[in-house]
Amino acid sequence: MNKIALRRTLIGVAVVAAGLIAYRAFGWGAMGPVNALRLDLAAPDALIVSKSLSSLPRDLLTIPLARDVLREDFLFYYEQSEDRLGLQGSLRRIAYEHELGWGDELIRMVLDEPAEVALWRDADGSLKHFAIAATRSKLGRVLEEAAKVALKDKQMTVAGELNVDGDKVPVYALSYAWNRRLLFAARGNRIVILSNPGMLYGGGENAQRSEKSAETVLADMLTADPKRQQLMRQRFHLENAASDGHSVAIKADFLSFSYQPFFGALEALRFDFDRQGWKTRALINGPAIKAGAYDNRALWPALPYNPAACFSVPVDWAALQPVADQVGVPAGTVLANELSGPGAVCWYGQSSLYTPVFVATRKNANADGKALYEALFEKIVGRADSGAVQKKAGKKGETILQRSVKRPQGEQQATLALSGRTVVFSPDGALAAKVLAVLAKQAPAASDGLPDPARTIGLIAPASLATLIEREAFASLPAATEPVLRGAADAHLLPRLKALKTYPAYRLVLGGSPGAATAWQPVEWQSLGR
Repeated sequence: MNKIALRRTLIGVAVVAAGLIAYRAFGWGAMGPVNALRLDLAAPDALIVSKSLSSLPRDLLTIPLARDVLREDFLFYYEQSEDRLGLQGSLRRIAYEHELGWGDELIRMVLDEPAEVALWRDADGSLKHFAIAATRSKLGRVLEEAAKVALKDKQMTVAGELNVDGDKVPVYALSYAWNRRLLFAARGNRIVILSNPGMLYGGGENAQRSEKSAETVLADMLTADPKRQQLMRQRFHLENAASDGHSVAIKADFLSFSYQPFFGALEALRFDFDRQGWKTRALINGPAIKAGAYDNRALWPALPYNPAACFSVPVDWAALQPVADQVGVPAGTVLANELSGPGAVCWYGQSSLYTPVFVATRKNANADGKALYEALFEKIVGRADSGAVQKKAGKKGETILQRSVKRPQGEQQATLALSGRTVVFSPDGALAAKVLAVLAKQAPAASDGLPDPARTIGLIAPASLATLIEREAFASLPAATEPVLRGAADAHLLPRLKALKTYPAYRLVLGGSPGAATAWQPVEWQSLGR
């Protein structure tokens, strides 16, 4: 495998979820008032701009890692998914009974040609709801026949209408399986498909408030005005998305399980596919961080060697001041005066997915900031039934705060420590102790042998990551059904993790410097060898 192929291999891990959902693009989501779940049509969590949605899964498999881990059965499953087959059957029946010619044509018209797919998370956190927008020249006949069918077919009905630039545009509802229904509307050469009627209708008082109503967003998608059609692309700064491939952009808030406010300067990640392969970019809000604020040279020497996954993130410390104020830190304490630069979050193979270690840098090692950290630790870590906060001094003069916290996996010693300019916290006290050992030059650091640490924004070790996933997966098996699930995991999960373990470690390098505007910055994947 050459260097270019190696650099691309891990992109699939982040792209797969969005890609699979895009390809399954007809039928996820049960009936109901989705807006009651606070869905905001003006603010999707992910956006796919594709030359052909049906080719996206195949293009994902051009990534060596995705091909080895997902294998061809992944592609077969999504080509034969229940939702797609149900939709095909419904359209074929309608076309046959009403003597129409577009039974399969409508699906090909959407999946096999350029389109945009916006995706929103459901209440369970998964990207379950979507809108497909496309420009097609063959819509006239389809719409004329759809209007006639809607008057006499129980599976296709008129659900309502929209006002688009003064025109009344009908919205059709198509039922294609048990408890499955989608909406579609078209005007001129524009068509929009919604995965759930509740994205447009219902929601009541609990609907998400936004600067644009659902009707206005949909009208923008259907308008003939090219600028208004670009609404979703503008949200993701994707006006120049790949025209002969795929662009997949995912909001950092979704990827971070809504913890993105802690590093608000990183807005999204993007993966582009063209004839040269997959490329990665990060959307960074330059005004939110000062010059040099994404300099990582102080972080990697403090982090233990060989993380399973480790990332630095550009933190806007001033934006976090409300958090400090809410927990009652000492009056006059300004968080931005205490901390600077990016922060880091890392997972290690010997710990768990739920207990990463966090590291940040203080502006002044001699500043008396103990009261701030004690207040944060006391108020945020643990509950009323947790143990008392224990304070002690380390062998090298470190300030160490610990608290016994009860978790379903057992009791753990959450730890926060100050060592010189470094602040470290982890729910797993053993990881915090490893960081202190690195700072005391008693253990190897992640920076050992790492070229250009200032621009390194991430480290991934597939072998260590596979070990972590394997241990977590088998530890989560319920005892009552463990033999059955264990057999399935042995047959399907272990071979994929074995393939993952054969890949070398990678580092992610920021290809540019954040400027005065919000812009996409290239991210390079570089192999570190084995």
